[in-house]
Amino acid sequence: MFICVYAIGQNGFIQRKYSDKSLYTEEQIKKFESDVENGKEIDVNAYLVNETVDYSNNSSKLGENISTMITKGAGKLDKLLNSVFSFLF
Repeated sequence: MFICVYAIGQNGFIQRKYSDKSLYTEEQIKKFESDVENGKEIDVNAYLVNETVDYSNNSSKLGENISTMITKGAGKLDKLLNSVFSFLF
């Protein structure tokens, strides 16, 4: 583990990643300033970076389906047990 972290640090991976983000941010700032100077209508969403990554795959979808089935089954079991115990007591 230490060797991996050390190698990443020595290769400058983290610095490069953050410098890419700052470069993109500087480009967005220049674009914003240009639009302000030209009198264009300003929309904040045009300058924001969408970095949402979809990590879903077949395994995660299967896990979601199993979770949904368990939730539905637990709800039905709860209703069943409530009706049984309400009948007894």
